[in-house]
Amino acid sequence: MGIPGLDPILEGGLLRGGVYFVQGPPGGGKTILGNQACFAHAASGGQAVYITLLAESHVRMLAHMRRMSFFRPEMVPERVYYLSAFRVLEGEGLAGLLTCLRKAITSRAATLLVLDGLLSAEEASASPVDYRKFIHELQIIASMVGCTVLLLASTERQQAFQPEHTMVDGIIELGDELTRLRSIRYLIVRKLRGAAPVRGRHTVEITDDGIQVRPRFETRATDALHADGEPALREGRKGFGIAELDGMIAGGLPIDSMTMVLGPTGVGKTTLGMQFLVEGARRGEPGLYFGFFEQPRALIGKSARIGLGLERAHQQGLVEIVWRRPIEGIIDVLGQDLLDAVRRSRAERLFLDGMQGIEVSVDPPDRMREVFSALADELAREGVTTIYSMETADLFGPRIEVPQRGLSAITHNVVLMRHVELDARLYRLLSILKVRDSEHDNRMREFRITSRGIEMADTFEAARELLSGTAHTARAAAPRAPSRRKAPARPRSRPKTRPRKR
Repeated sequence: MGIPGLDPILEGGLLRGGVYFVQGPPGGGKTILGNQACFAHAASGGQAVYITLLAESHVRMLAHMRRMSFFRPEMVPERVYYLSAFRVLEGEGLAGLLTCLRKAITSRAATLLVLDGLLSAEEASASPVDYRKFIHELQIIASMVGCTVLLLASTERQQAFQPEHTMVDGIIELGDELTRLRSIRYLIVRKLRGAAPVRGRHTVEITDDGIQVRPRFETRATDALHADGEPALREGRKGFGIAELDGMIAGGLPIDSMTMVLGPTGVGKTTLGMQFLVEGARRGEPGLYFGFFEQPRALIGKSARIGLGLERAHQQGLVEIVWRRPIEGIIDVLGQDLLDAVRRSRAERLFLDGMQGIEVSVDPPDRMREVFSALADELAREGVTTIYSMETADLFGPRIEVPQRGLSAITHNVVLMRHVELDARLYRLLSILKVRDSEHDNRMREFRITSRGIEMADTFEAARELLSGTAHTARAAAPRAPSRRKAPARPRSRPKTRPRKR
């Protein structure tokens, strides 16, 4: 149809000579979709006719279409022909309208016909039987001449099911749903004969480029699995460039794996992620920073202050920085943007800074597990070793909880970073909780952020209760032995003497 993202959902497109309903409420995007389909069809060598049944003039409609990038005025009227049949419908009814449609198709040798305003034809019919007869005869004409027909119908006053829905070859529904405080456009394929469309809701964007459909992101995993099978696991490691840390995980993170860096705000998660990318750049491995809370200028400034070298890797084109505002995002759009950036940069390493930015874009929230699983599979297929940061709610305390349930089970590796207080001083600790199919050092190690980046310090072997957030010295002073001082001697009592007798 020439609508980006729609043909994969339709399993390739629409059948030649078929009749399809495109229905939705006012403002849902039906007119834009119809015009965009016409110009895309004409650009591929076809002939398109756009017929309106509304009182709105073509001059006004085309004035609105001119701002769209798909609109090409040189194609009007030779390849895209506009015709108003509203007066014909008023004067001659459905029979006259059918004659008008047949003449427009045959005279223009049209291979695509768009009829905008089908509700007017339904209201002009003498009875429901006459309306269904009109649809049936239009199907015969379309089939005989091989012209695909799109019937744009408003659902403002229609019921959920109409008898004529059983007659057409397909039904595409456009909608606009208010979720909390934001509005989300969507598309659903209700029916499609001769094909197996991707079911469910798919996100729709309307911009100056027209309509773009974003297939539901979690369907990617199923499609890729059916096409290519499960991705083969590759051998190898990708380190952080920190000798002590890499030694704790047998030389580095397993290649193509997904790693969670879990910790409170300010503990150093972003610094660790940047160091992972810079080490890759030093080895000639392209990297991608995809974040939500650190703007590129602030990120490069932070790297310069601690001497990481991210700015140099960025200038050399070895690390691409992508920033997205964590507001009004939609996961189907955001996920595709992330994969496009991975492919554009040919990234072998990815740092996804702030999983909360992904989480707030998932609507409804219970899709998060399926979306994350699909994202992990897609990144593994692209040959990307990924780490992502996840912020814990508590700065201190004995409880460590992953804010989003279900992610840790899908994640291959988990790195925990914590603040701990000992003797009225704050320390940063790092421990490896999980590594995929590999042994690892599970000791808690102190680390420091210096002018040379992250440096590991000695293990906190002399402390206990580290996970509580308040450590205690393990080598406590031995209790004193009880005193063995002798009790003061009692004074000796003199023996009693008897008085002498005189």
